[in-house]
Amino acid sequence: MHDLTWNDVAEWFEPDGSLLDAYVLDADETDWQRVIDLVRSQGWRFDYTVEGQSLPLPQRAADIFAHRCEAAVTMHIWPAPQLMVNTHFFSEDEVEFDFDRTELQGQNQLDLLCCFMRSLGRQLGKPVRLTPENSPEHTLVIYSPGHDRFTATIRKK
Repeated sequence: MHDLTWNDVAEWFEPDGSLLDAYVLDADETDWQRVIDLVRSQGWRFDYTVEGQSLPLPQRAADIFAHRCEAAVTMHIWPAPQLMVNTHFFSEDEVEFDFDRTELQGQNQLDLLCCFMRSLGRQLGKPVRLTPENSPEHTLVIYSPGHDRFTATIRKK
C-alpha cells in the first residue's frame, strides 16, 4: 500500500524548471539539531558544503547557524541512492528542503519522498508540508505525524 498514489499527484511533479520544497514550520534550533541527528542516525549519505567546499558536518546546529550569515551553506542528503534532497539552512524558524522535480517521477520515487517526509515528521514531531518552490502557504501534501498519514490538500481538477 502506498502513502500517495502517483496517478493522483503526478501533475504536481511535472518538470517545469522549478523545485518542490518540504517545510516544517515553527521550527527552532532544537529541530535543526534533530535533523542533523536524523541524518547521522539513519546512515544517509550526505555532503555538507560551505561556499561549495565539502567540510565535515558540525556536531551542533548552532555552529552552522553561527556562520550562516558569512557563507553559503548547503547539505545534500541521499536518504536513498535515487533521491537527493537539499537544505540551505536559510532560517532557524523553518526547516526547508528542496527537491528536483525531474528526479521525482513515478510511484517508486514518490514512495521514497514519502519515506523521507515521514522520517522527518516523526523525528521532529511536527507536520511536513510539500509545496511548490518558495511557497510554504500553498501546501500540496502534508504529512501529519500524530496520525501517521499523508493528505493531498489540493485535488485534481
